[in-house]
Amino acid sequence: MVLSLGGISREMLAVAGRKGNQFISLDAMGQTISVALGLALGLGRRGPKDGSADKVIAIEGDGSLLMGLSVLSTVGHLKPAGLVVYVLDNGVYLATGGQPTASADIDLVAVAKGCNWSGARDVRTAGELAAATEWALTAEGPNLIRVHIGTAQLPAEYFLEDPAILAEDFRRWLRSRETTTAEPSGSADAVVSVPPPAKIPVRGVSNSKRKRILWLCIALSPHQRR
Repeated sequence: MVLSLGGISREMLAVAGRKGNQFISLDAMGQTISVALGLALGLGRRGPKDGSADKVIAIEGDGSLLMGLSVLSTVGHLKPAGLVVYVLDNGVYLATGGQPTASADIDLVAVAKGCNWSGARDVRTAGELAAATEWALTAEGPNLIRVHIGTAQLPAEYFLEDPAILAEDFRRWLRSRETTTAEPSGSADAVVSVPPPAKIPVRGVSNSKRKRILWLCIALSPHQRR
């Protein structure tokens, strides 16, 4: 799982804690999908080609994606079957003062489909989010889900870890998967150490809670428990 910088990574850490399978692209705005693409290509060579292998999930923001929109064409050209991208679109650069992005004038779903992605969906409700997550994690990729959200944020502390340490921690997690057939200590169990989905409200949720549901849907996915 590759997380964009700013509020996305901070809220993920606040909800699910820091996990071995998370790579946080701290101080690397615009690079989240590119990193996930490389992972999906590398890991995809070792598993099934029909989309049934573990997924590589990227959580990106609209502003960060727009910094490197051409990555959508690269993904569509290389066609990694295991890649799933969530774009959390709040329409602003929230971390720098709420300046508007250009996302309101861009149909990112149409762009992804036009770039030869396997599928792409717009999501505006909690029910749509759950359904899109189930679809993306079981279908052959690459698939993109654009989640329309507001500017409300979960309470979360700033995350100021050294990016070199983040990269090394993630490399160690990847190596642990290569060197043993058993589930690495602290990876599988930790990933699902969140409340069961039955307790998650799905009607009338706020935008910040909708983001929490997104994190839980991903964390509870069977693809993340392997």
